[in-house]
Amino acid sequence: MGIVKGMWLEEQERGYSSNEEKTVCSNCFDEYGLKQFIEEHQTHSSCSYCETDNEVAACELDSLIEHILTSIHLEWGHPADEGLRWEGGWQFSTVYDIWDLLDNIGLDNIHGDTYEDICNSIHNQEWCERNPGSLSTDRTLFFGWQNFCAFIKNKARYVFFKAKNPDYDEDQHDEMDPVNILDALETIINKIGLVEEISVDTQIHRVRVVNPDDNLETAQELGSPPNEFATMANRMSPAGISMFYGAFDVETAIKETYEPGEIEKKAVSGIFEPIKPLSVIDLSEKLYIPSLFDEHERDNRDYMRFLFDFVSDFTRPIERSDRAHIDYVPTQVVTEYIRYLFKSEKENQIDGIMYPSSKNDGKKAIVIFANSDQCVESAESSKEGAILQLVSVETYALK
Repeated sequence: MGIVKGMWLEEQERGYSSNEEKTVCSNCFDEYGLKQFIEEHQTHSSCSYCETDNEVAACELDSLIEHILTSIHLEWGHPADEGLRWEGGWQFSTVYDIWDLLDNIGLDNIHGDTYEDICNSIHNQEWCERNPGSLSTDRTLFFGWQNFCAFIKNKARYVFFKAKNPDYDEDQHDEMDPVNILDALETIINKIGLVEEISVDTQIHRVRVVNPDDNLETAQELGSPPNEFATMANRMSPAGISMFYGAFDVETAIKETYEPGEIEKKAVSGIFEPIKPLSVIDLSEKLYIPSLFDEHERDNRDYMRFLFDFVSDFTRPIERSDRAHIDYVPTQVVTEYIRYLFKSEKENQIDGIMYPSSKNDGKKAIVIFANSDQCVESAESSKEGAILQLVSVETYALK
């Protein structure tokens, strides 16, 4: 009797019933986190569920269930433990049984009888999101970004680092001081690994739209404008601060520059290459939310959710209007922070930002922190402070 009771207590503690010697293989799942776990913890070459004589990557089903439960507990808990109130039913949050929970988190497409064995093995407790009365980390960060945007657009623009935000409640446990979003961005960008290097043989197009009779040939004409001519506010740079805006293909460079409807114009594309490798923040890659069952990347789930919303807001199209210079302020401040204060893990100075083009879906645009004097002819590539060299010029008729 003591042995039976001990086994029962052990089973209750681990939260699932044993499946004895059943094995499960990576072919039983579409969910990449579970496939990855099985392949990395393989103990068998045959599967209890697949009718095949071929060797497969498999592990004990109990081992996989333990991994599933460990993963679930990171974001889900019992309603009583999470502070929900019972009044004829749990209040203030959606509660799931294990079947519905696995469906909700994307495990509804499990092959064969594996799904039933997993659900039947896990003790049928009730589940709700952890800390349901608080904002998740990604929501806290994104609301911090939105509040930061509102603060510097409408209240304190030039001294925001030291200005007190009257809308910030420091006693609210899941609210962040909006000015701290810049430091949070630095931490997240380094943690996710978004600092990339652009090699010296990378060609970057910068387009100017001119009259058909105009001829532009030099780096000074096709590179960044002199500060006195940088009179228009852009997404990353305010009026008066010169930066190099370009793209990695001429079609995107034209679409980022040319407003259809202008008649009798042509596009002159200066093709530049970096004189030295450039360190840039890459916001252009399609972001994904790591699987809850991915042991290596799941700690970044909240950060990736935040970045997904942040990049979407950061790169959204802004109509050229009387308000454009105001709506660009948040991205200009982030850019200046990255240019002068951002510290990468390798302590490299950041030379620019890559971002998804808002005018040519699926393509990349880039801003490089290079002024007019830092865009030179190839023969001047040894000039002190030079960043980009002009290697060729192409002209395109516009319709």
